[in-house]
Amino acid sequence: MGAIEMKRSMRGLLGLLVGLGLWGTMTAHAAPNLVRWPAVQPLTARTCTLQAKQTKLYQLNHATMHLTAAGTAKLTTGWVRVGQVMVTQNGRLVTYWQVRNPRLHRAGWVLADAVHVPGTSSKDIVTPKRTPMPVKTTYQRRVAITTAGTSHYLSLVGAGRYTQPRVIFHPTAAYLATMGVQNKPDTLLQQAGYRDHYHFKTALYLPQQLGTRNLGDPQSAAFSLNNRYLYVMYVDDQQPGQASQAGWLVRYDWRRLMALGAGQPGKMAMLRVAAAHQFDGKLTAFDRQVLAAIEVGPEFTAGHAQSLALNPRTNELWFISNAARNQNDTITRLNTQSLTPDARVVFTTGRGHLGDELAFDENGTAYYWTHASQLRTSKVDLYRGSIATTGVHFEAATEGLANNPGFFAQSTGYDEATGKLYLVADESITSLPVAKWGHWTAHQVGEANFAGQREFEGLVFMHGVDQGFLLTNRGTELMRMVVDK
Repeated sequence: MGAIEMKRSMRGLLGLLVGLGLWGTMTAHAAPNLVRWPAVQPLTARTCTLQAKQTKLYQLNHATMHLTAAGTAKLTTGWVRVGQVMVTQNGRLVTYWQVRNPRLHRAGWVLADAVHVPGTSSKDIVTPKRTPMPVKTTYQRRVAITTAGTSHYLSLVGAGRYTQPRVIFHPTAAYLATMGVQNKPDTLLQQAGYRDHYHFKTALYLPQQLGTRNLGDPQSAAFSLNNRYLYVMYVDDQQPGQASQAGWLVRYDWRRLMALGAGQPGKMAMLRVAAAHQFDGKLTAFDRQVLAAIEVGPEFTAGHAQSLALNPRTNELWFISNAARNQNDTITRLNTQSLTPDARVVFTTGRGHLGDELAFDENGTAYYWTHASQLRTSKVDLYRGSIATTGVHFEAATEGLANNPGFFAQSTGYDEATGKLYLVADESITSLPVAKWGHWTAHQVGEANFAGQREFEGLVFMHGVDQGFLLTNRGTELMRMVVDK
């Protein structure tokens, strides 16, 4: 293929990738205040069908880039997809496709998730061979959290200066420049901080959609005990973030993908390219090798799902599926063969509060943290304990932190190699040594700030080696922690 043909081919691929809705589409009602991003783009004409006769059509004002209601489709067949546009609404990207129906002499714009383009096959997507099994539920009678009361809150060196306010998320410049087909690693530098000095560099670009499954809203991740597999939990971002929210688990064969070159500059777009080719029914032999390393689990009730963690002592995957204050709390175990829940423990916390984050150390001790509000003066409470199918128990540390890392508590990470526990908020991470539990000094705690306007979904570490990775969004990727010397 010549250079000119390759460029044209990539343009078509770029258009397709953007058309997939790389952050997931969202339901749009009459939307008078939509903001343009990017320009209207033509797509190769493809026959398509709409979800329902009542699918809403919109009219696009090219001068203002506003979309207004223009009736319903009337028919589901006979449509052709010819163009796309992406707009933002409430800080979220929404993909619309332009469709025409020659027989009805009608045309308009519809939400991309209301359109199906034939030519793809579900057989291209690897799914678990083991079917989901009944979930064994244990109802714990005793209160799960012991709170003797935090007796002291440690004043940090930063004294609140490193507590990040609410972050307005934006796609990266490299993502926009390549429209998702990123073949070079991106870098997220530390802006400020003390004691901890590191930055993040792309290790793996994850697909944003695979088949009909939206992979644009990852919440947490964990490595298998032998570090071969990377498990990532996703949620359906069309639903409210509560206990009933649907989610799913995707298993990436990390070793296989690295062997194929997914971590090498010049080849790093392979997962997104393979996903785009699958979506458009144009898979190559190499695409099939890439997709064979990705296993997509079935949907189940996942809740917020931002707490996936592996207990290295028992080799079990756990996550907190419900931590709502007005309901019983639930911690759920996931089966690594079916990629679905197989056990859960339902309990109450008494005066304590269960967080939405979870990590285990090498001895199987579980950790999480909470803060009462998003203010920089909001104190951090830390908990450690045990999780098993027979019951759950946590105990609050007698010492907390006088300042929290940031607006939302996003993740807890534990590095087996250094014994450090990481408290993760958006664009801000606090670290402390587990060996000094409840008896920290200010100079043992580190704070690090970043300025990439990224959503920090999770900080996950491999087992037995000092390798940490940041799961982040817009676009979705896993970034390696690199210590600055």
